[in-house]
Amino acid sequence: MKDKKQKGELEIEALLEYVNRIIATLREPFLVLDKNLKVISANQVFYTTFEVAEKDTIGRPITDLGNRQWDIPKLLELLKEIIPEKKVVKDYEVEHKFEHIGLRSMILNACQLSVPKKRAGIITAEVREEEEELILLAIEDVTERKRLQKELKESEECYRRVFETSQNGLLLVHKIEGSILQSNESVQELLGYSHEELLKKKLWELGIIKDSKSFQEAVSKLEKDGVIHYEDIPVKTKKGLSINSVVFLVDRAKVMQCNIRDATESKKMQDELKERMKDMERFSKFAVDRELKMEELEKKVKELEEKLKAK
Repeated sequence: MKDKKQKGELEIEALLEYVNRIIATLREPFLVLDKNLKVISANQVFYTTFEVAEKDTIGRPITDLGNRQWDIPKLLELLKEIIPEKKVVKDYEVEHKFEHIGLRSMILNACQLSVPKKRAGIITAEVREEEEELILLAIEDVTERKRLQKELKESEECYRRVFETSQNGLLLVHKIEGSILQSNESVQELLGYSHEELLKKKLWELGIIKDSKSFQEAVSKLEKDGVIHYEDIPVKTKKGLSINSVVFLVDRAKVMQCNIRDATESKKMQDELKERMKDMERFSKFAVDRELKMEELEKKVKELEEKLKAK
């Protein structure tokens, strides 16, 4: 009977040692607390993250850790309810400014664990069924993630403002389906479509791309080069007119950005410039011819004058 009891205790010891080793390998800070919220165990990540020493942690109430920086009323209230009410704390977010490491955003998860009292440090002759209630507390530091999320949100807001107020026509296009996902006022005015009408269109229906096959070829090229530039593309309007346009397709991860600039006026100016250049060339040729004829005439006049003098 005694051997059986010792064997059972050894099995429990081995199991708890195995659990402790798992806790030690976790990549997030981890604490084991007793029912009075004293720290029974902590992993190395906890010490490193919050810049505390093991000697100042083990056996002390969580409220005393790090110059009482864990004395957070709402957190303590939740932890105190875990054992008596069999509660589980899931994804509870805490934001706290620590003395040494500054402001931190954390996601906390906690639950109850029952272990033999001997394991909890009470060495008595009590039967193994008598247990100590502990709390497992996992702490995920999400400070950097929240900072990046904030920066991303600000970047997206900035992009949205630029997108909406751009003088160029802008479309966001689904890279697989070719459907239009978003449009700005400039492109709506340019093409004569409302925002809702454009949402029902495919990019090739606007004349920018020939067909769906050409669209997929453009997507492949875009993912390789990042940008595709088209000159003098006849973009179709709602009224069936064609607008000579300069078009840029820009890779935006899951979407394609399509920039459309009306080149009608620019093309008109270019055509006028070409015509003026032709006029200048004609005038220049005429001037050169006239100069040659004047030189020839002057030569003949001199020859005639010399003949008259000879007589």
